[in-house]
Amino acid sequence: MAVIAWRTMNTAPTRRWLRAAALPAAALTLTGVGWADLDQHYALDAGAALALSVARALPLLWSRTRPLLAFGVSAAAVLLTAVLTRPVSAAEPWPMAVTSLAALVALLVLAGSRVTRRACSAMGLAVPAGTAVLIAVLPGRGSWSGLVPVVIATGLALIAAEVLRDRALTRARLVEQEQISELERTKRALLEERARIGRELHDVVAHHMSLIAVRAETAPYRLPDCAPEVREEFRAVSGAARDALTDMRRLLGLLRGEEVAARVPQPELSQLAALVRESGDGATLEVVGELDTVPATIGVCAYRIVQESLSNARRHALGAAVDVRLHRTAASLRITVRNGPGAAPSSAVGGDGHGLMGMRERVAVLDGEFSAGAGPDGGFTVTADLPLPVK
Repeated sequence: MAVIAWRTMNTAPTRRWLRAAALPAAALTLTGVGWADLDQHYALDAGAALALSVARALPLLWSRTRPLLAFGVSAAAVLLTAVLTRPVSAAEPWPMAVTSLAALVALLVLAGSRVTRRACSAMGLAVPAGTAVLIAVLPGRGSWSGLVPVVIATGLALIAAEVLRDRALTRARLVEQEQISELERTKRALLEERARIGRELHDVVAHHMSLIAVRAETAPYRLPDCAPEVREEFRAVSGAARDALTDMRRLLGLLRGEEVAARVPQPELSQLAALVRESGDGATLEVVGELDTVPATIGVCAYRIVQESLSNARRHALGAAVDVRLHRTAASLRITVRNGPGAAPSSAVGGDGHGLMGMRERVAVLDGEFSAGAGPDGGFTVTADLPLPVK
C-alpha cells in the first residue's frame, strides 16, 4: 500500500516533467538529425546546415504560446533550405527534405491545434503550395512526384491537429461542466441547509409564539377583572406575536428558496412611528430631514436596524427609555438608537449575538459605517451611517 501511495503521489509531477522536456528534446533531436541530413545528402556547408537545422527546429519551443510565429519562422527556414540546397542524387527528395518536412509536420500538429480551424487549414495549404512553386521556379532539382508525400504528410498533420484541438476543447468543456456541477452541488447543499434551519426554526419558535398569541387574546376573557389598560396591553402583545409569526413565515420562505417570499412587501420608513410606538411607552422617535425620498434599499436597512435595536433594548434593558433618531442629510442617513440601563442586565438574558452581526452586515452591504457599544451610564448605543446616492 505504501508503494502504491508513493507512485500515486509522484505520477503527476513526473507527467509534468515529461511534458516540459518533450519539446526541447524533440527540437534537439530534429536539429541533430537535420544537420546530418543536410550535410550528407545535400552537400551543404556544415555551418550553414547547422544554422538552417536550428532555424527549422527551434520554433517548436514556442509553438504552444505563439503558434503562427513559430510556423512562419520554420516555414521560412524550410524555404531558404530548399533554395540553398541541391540533392547529391536523384534519390534525395527536393525541395522538401525529409527533415524539413518533419519540422513542418510537427509545427502543423502542435501550432495548428492552438489556432482556429481556418488558420490551421491555411497553414496546411501553404506547405504543398510552396512546394509546387519551388518545383516550378527551380526545375531540374526535383520532380513533381515529390509533391505526393508532402500532400499526404500535410493531410495527416491537419487531421492530428484537428484531433488535438477537439480534445483540448472537450477537456475545457469538461472542466467548465465540473465547475458548474460543483456550484450546483454547493447551491443544493445551501438550500438543504436553509430548509433544515427553517424546519428547526418553525418547530422551536412557532409553537411558543402561537401560544403567546392565544393566551394574550384569551386573557381578557379568562381574567374578567382586568383594567382597560391591561386589556389593551394584552391586545398589543397578541398583535406583536402574530406579526412575529408572519415575519417568521416570510423568513422560512426565504430559507426554503420560495419565490413567494421575494414578493412579500418590505417594511418602509413610514412604518417606523408605529414600530417605535409598539415597543412601549419609554421609546421615542425623532426625525430630522425628509425621509420620503430615501431609496427603498436604504429604507429597509434603516428599518431593520431600528427594529433589531428596539428588540435588543427590550431583551437586555427591560424598562429602559429608548431614543430613536434619524438624521437625513444630502449625503447620508444617520440612525442612532440609544437606551439607558434597564431592570434586566444583558448578562441575564440569553442570546447568540447575531443581532449586532446582522446589522453590521446590512450596513456593510451598503458601504456604510456601523458602531455599537455600551455607554458610561450603563446604557447602549447603536449608530449607523448609510450613504445616499448623489443626484
